[in-house]
Amino acid sequence: MGRYEEVLEEYLNEDDDGRARLIYAQFGLAIYCTNCLEETFSIMLWTNRIFRQKPKTNKEVNDIIDAVENTKKTMELLLNEINEIKENYCISETHQELLKKVLAKRNYLIHKYFRLEIQKFYSETGQKEMLKYFGDIIDETTLIDRELNQYFEHYKLKLGFNEEKIEELVAKMKEEEIKRDY
Repeated sequence: MGRYEEVLEEYLNEDDDGRARLIYAQFGLAIYCTNCLEETFSIMLWTNRIFRQKPKTNKEVNDIIDAVENTKKTMELLLNEINEIKENYCISETHQELLKKVLAKRNYLIHKYFRLEIQKFYSETGQKEMLKYFGDIIDETTLIDRELNQYFEHYKLKLGFNEEKIEELVAKMKEEEIKRDY
């Protein structure tokens, strides 16, 4: 079952205010998912560069990561570096095309969607179309993100980032954030 089907039932059980909130929530989730994909792409870049350049110190490793993470490049510009990713990860043509498709939808969503599609907000049919569009982006982005992660799984393991270590780091991050409330 896709995201749209999951949300549609909730949509049908909401009043007008709840439906509006749900549409905006799905819009936000679609943006969030595309940002996660952008982060995966960044991780692929710096992970590859760490293994290619073989840094000798933590500072050198951090410099490589900072060079990618602190760039002002958007996902579109990062995709211009697809050749680096393609060569080193052997990304399939199918995944490259899906990345381009998701990028085009992301750009439309961020820059033009509400300006060009706002009339849909005023009918139930239009609202469902909005939810479908957002749901499709969420599904496609989640799929390609999961599949891209498989391309560099062996790099993560070489760096010591197994599931247990990742869970430990996430738990530590959560704990530190919760402490800020006290």
